[in-house]
Amino acid sequence: MKTLQMTSIDRNILTGCRFFKRLPLSTAEAILHGAALAEHEKYDSLFRQGDRIDDVFLVLSGLVRLYRVGKDGREADVGVFAKGELFGEDTMFLGYRATANAEVAENSVIARVDSRKLRQLAASDPDVAQAFIEHLCHRGKMKEDLLAQDRLLTAPQRVANYLLSQCPNGSTSFCFRLPFQKSVLAGKLGLAPEALSRAFSALRESGVSVKGRMIEIHDRHALERF
Repeated sequence: MKTLQMTSIDRNILTGCRFFKRLPLSTAEAILHGAALAEHEKYDSLFRQGDRIDDVFLVLSGLVRLYRVGKDGREADVGVFAKGELFGEDTMFLGYRATANAEVAENSVIARVDSRKLRQLAASDPDVAQAFIEHLCHRGKMKEDLLAQDRLLTAPQRVANYLLSQCPNGSTSFCFRLPFQKSVLAGKLGLAPEALSRAFSALRESGVSVKGRMIEIHDRHALERF
C-alpha cells in the first residue's frame, strides 16, 4: 500500500460519484476533507469479515471485490465495486464490524472517509441522510436483482444478459474487452469460474467468441433469443 495526496482531479472524481452527486458541493467537500488516499496492489486485503472498520471506502480507480468464505473454503462474491462506488457503509449501522471480506481485484486507488464523521453528518444534515437512504435503497435493489437472477436465470442466460448490457445502442454485432479478469466476472454474476467457462461454451452457438478478455458478439439478436 502506498499513501497518496488527494489532488483536485481526485476530488472531482469522488464528488461526481452517485452518493455525492445529490449533495451540495460544500457538503461533499466537507465529507472528503481529511480523507486518506492510498494505492493498493492486486490481491491486497482491505479487511476481513468480522474486523472492526472505522472507515467508509470509495474507489477512485480499479476494482474491489467483497466476498464470503464457506465452511469448505469456497468463496462467493457478494459485491464488485468499480470507479466512483462506495462500500463498507453498512458497518456504520452494524456495530462497525465487516460483514464480508474485501480484496483488491486489480491495482486500485481507494479513499477512506471516517465513518463516525459520516454518521454524525447523517444525523445532523437531512441532505446527507437522504443521500444515504437513496444509496442504501439502490444497493438493496441491486441485491434483489442479483437474487432474482440467481433464482430465475441459467448461467448462460446471466452471461448473455451481461454481454447484451455492453452492446452499443443500434449495434447488431460488436466486440469489447472485459474491464476485469474473467474470475471477477464470474463472481459478479454469482458463478463459479468453471460455470462461467461452460456458459461461454454454450453461447458459442449463438455467435459469441471469446479469446482471453476479448469478446466478440456476431449476432446480437441470436444472443437476445438465448
